[in-house]
Amino acid sequence: MKTIPFAVLSSFVLAALVPAARAGDHIYGPYPANYVQECGDCHLPYPPQLLGSEGWKQMIGRLDRHFGTDASLEAKARDEIAAFLFRQASGRDKHRPVGAEARITTTAWFRHEHGNLPVKSSPGRPAAARCETCHQGAAKGRFAEGEIKLPAGYRHREGDRS
Repeated sequence: MKTIPFAVLSSFVLAALVPAARAGDHIYGPYPANYVQECGDCHLPYPPQLLGSEGWKQMIGRLDRHFGTDASLEAKARDEIAAFLFRQASGRDKHRPVGAEARITTTAWFRHEHGNLPVKSSPGRPAAARCETCHQGAAKGRFAEGEIKLPAGYRHREGDRS
């Protein structure tokens, strides 16, 4: 009978535990510096995997009307950021936006995870696009379940009842 060296056995056990430890966690990044600088200057640099390529294409094509703001970029920066977004974009239907404007907050995935959060925050209710209100590691691309801290008085998905 052959014995399995302890180091080999340990590595198999550790490898089996890693996916379980990260189940439900969403870790993204790192992001290119120009994406963080250009997009993160006004808002969280959202994980590109949360929207499909058609949504990102629409968003890049409307930077002069980016949710009420002119967020136009120099052509080189725009093209580099667009290439990054398209490479990382989701190919899943649940990340396809619903409605005229491409918004992560209108995807089936977002609605399933967060319910019907308002566009603007109110006392005790976070705004849908303000991920960092609840997700403490959002600025670094970490959306781990264990790093969620809800605002006082807010219950997860209570927006479904209003």
